[in-house]
Amino acid sequence: MPTIRHATSGDATLLASFAAQAFADTYREISDAQEIADYVAEHFRPEVMAGVISDPACTTLLAWVDGQLAGYAIVKDEAAPDCVTGPVPLKLWRIYLGAGFIGRGLGAGLMQAVHEQARKRGAGTLWLGVYDRNVRAVEFYERFGFAKVGGQEFLFGGQIYIDPVYAAAVRPAE
Repeated sequence: MPTIRHATSGDATLLASFAAQAFADTYREISDAQEIADYVAEHFRPEVMAGVISDPACTTLLAWVDGQLAGYAIVKDEAAPDCVTGPVPLKLWRIYLGAGFIGRGLGAGLMQAVHEQARKRGAGTLWLGVYDRNVRAVEFYERFGFAKVGGQEFLFGGQIYIDPVYAAAVRPAE
């Protein structure tokens, strides 16, 4: 049974390592290896993750299975693009599982925890940007009620991509 808890400053190094591997595993088949390495080196250093964990605009959740970090999610107060029209939007900035934990229901548990955090923050809408070639992620979001509402720019590997933006109503407490 997974345990989901808030990240603390002491988790930054482990989270950075985990997040770098999860990102690389996710995009290995659909993006350039050097571009992945460059992105990871910039965005998943321990000091960067420590900053995210301590940022009051963010809530970082860690999912553990048998004492092992299995996944994480981050919600972030960030201005939503104009295509997100639902009330009080909150960004689902990142949600990743370790490769060995995909398909075991842990993503559903993390998504439930994300909705709980959104309710605690007073949000009515969750929104996110996703790379359209990441079909597994798109299908995951759609299973949880997210619908495509537009697009936004995303800089990766020196190129600007237009990532689809998805949004969903925050689910009421069960």
